Amino acid sequence: MRFNLSRLLAAFLLVAAVSSGARAQNLPPLEFPADCRIGGDCWILSFVDLDSSPTYQDHHCGPRTYEGHKGTDIALIDAFNAAKTVPIRAAAGGTITGVRDGVPDNKLGDDIPDQQGRECGNGVRIDHGGGWFTQYCHLKLGSIRVSSKQTVEAGDVLGLIGNSGLSETPHLHFQLSHGTDIVDPFNGHSASSPPDCGRGTSLWSEDALAMFGDYDPTFIRHAGFAVTVPTLKSVQKTPPQTELPGNRSALVLYAVIYGLPEGSSIQFTVTGPQGDVLITTSQTIPRNKARQFQYAGKKTPPGGWPPGDYTGVISVFLPPPFEGQMPSKRTVVTLK
Repeated sequence: MRFNLSRLLAAFLLVAAVSSGARAQNLPPLEFPADCRIGGDCWILSFVDLDSSPTYQDHHCGPRTYEGHKGTDIALIDAFNAAKTVPIRAAAGGTITGVRDGVPDNKLGDDIPDQQGRECGNGVRIDHGGGWFTQYCHLKLGSIRVSSKQTVEAGDVLGLIGNSGLSETPHLHFQLSHGTDIVDPFNGHSASSPPDCGRGTSLWSEDALAMFGDYDPTFIRHAGFAVTVPTLKSVQKTPPQTELPGNRSALVLYAVIYGLPEGSSIQFTVTGPQGDVLITTSQTIPRNKARQFQYAGKKTPPGGWPPGDYTGVISVFLPPPFEGQMPSKRTVVTLK
């Protein structure tokens, strides 16, 4: 007996699509779950991993995720401002079925203590009925404003963005599930299904999608100068400096970049106070990278660097199908 593989696959995809559509009918459109603006005071740290193999892939077939990631991460751009407070809101109405508080927030750049069993940190879980649940993780210590069995409406404040649990920067991990399946709210697909990016129906409201804005496969998170060879931890711990001494061992431009498709090219350029090019480098990324820490530098000349403003530009040239976008970031430091 012969099987027509293409027909079987088509039938499978049809059943999956019908199942996804039927499930979504039981869930109201999800509202944006944080009081911040993507591209303003927040950014997307990571999407759901829709590839169940050892590789990873987001809903746009890009690398803006990592292996096994189960949620949408909304992070603070100004992570160094400890006084910054961003409320987290219920994406839809329902009943609180789980609350945890009491987990300390991690300090930027420090090693994260063992979080086994409490990776979510301080969090809230909501039952929306019909088998749908949302979970909100890494909330700020002592900020949770709801309790178990409480009924909430879409938009009700649950707590504040924090850095508790398995988290290295202040952000909200928003997780959607149906039964035991993790679901990507950007296309309604299960993370445990065969990889299927670029298609599907969003479960977000139109207002929420407008808040998320256009999809970007790549985001340049940190960019700055150092006078010694930096480490990822030192970059995460200290904001970029606007002034540095000009007589140290070197001048180094660094960047932390999230979501690099295979074949991307990263270019670093540094110009001096007179516009002269001091550093220019280019590197091609051989495989998808969820995060890349990179730097380029030059030894300090005898007598030190001439005082003035030094400009660094990080440019990323993306391969197809993302070649229409060219993320770049400019940073300036004054050497004295």
